[in-house]
Amino acid sequence: LKYDFPKYSIKDCVNFKRKFLSEVFNINKILGILGVGLGGYEAYTWACEYPDETEFIIVGNSSFKTAGYRYITSKALLYIIDSSDAYLDDIYSEHISNIVFTINSLAYSQYLSKKAFQQFTREELDIFMDNFLEENSHIDIYDVKYRIEAVLNYDIEDKLSNIKAKTLIANSSEDVYFSPELDAYPLKDRIENLEIHIFDAQKFVFNDDYSSFINLFREFLEEFKK
Repeated sequence: LKYDFPKYSIKDCVNFKRKFLSEVFNINKILGILGVGLGGYEAYTWACEYPDETEFIIVGNSSFKTAGYRYITSKALLYIIDSSDAYLDDIYSEHISNIVFTINSLAYSQYLSKKAFQQFTREELDIFMDNFLEENSHIDIYDVKYRIEAVLNYDIEDKLSNIKAKTLIANSSEDVYFSPELDAYPLKDRIENLEIHIFDAQKFVFNDDYSSFINLFREFLEEFKK
């Protein structure tokens, strides 16, 4: 469908998954949802719009609305796509691939915390960035545009009090895109059954130590064992 694909919202993504689970597996209530980044948008939306359908949500580095820095960044990415006439071509040209490359380059600038980036040499940053661009080179520009538009319109702040699910938020310290100060701590007075865990992003990058997450999740999920 390319540029004729219908626009969708984060709630549309949630509703599609709800319909899929119901029609294919006859599942109308789920135990929990884990979402990171954009997946966190869906987890929050699901818990807000359908509070009786899940018992817990775990959200990593995400937010409950698109505002401020994220809004400007998303608008800038849309400008990059819309500035190219190739976007409307019937053939997926090399020029479109270059736009995807540019978008992914900007995305990588928000991938780690500022302090983590500062610890690497230029040579290391070149290697890490090249690997990131290679891993994401298959992303389709039309999908990118529709997701950005969905993100731009995302805001469930006035519905947060609907959440009944036990909620765990894991956020990295000094994250460029999702900050504890703006995206985690403000939820303390919005969600009743809430735990917030902030981890050292710089230390995590160097050690790749996932054990802290495993222990955190195990402890959180203990009460949900069936």
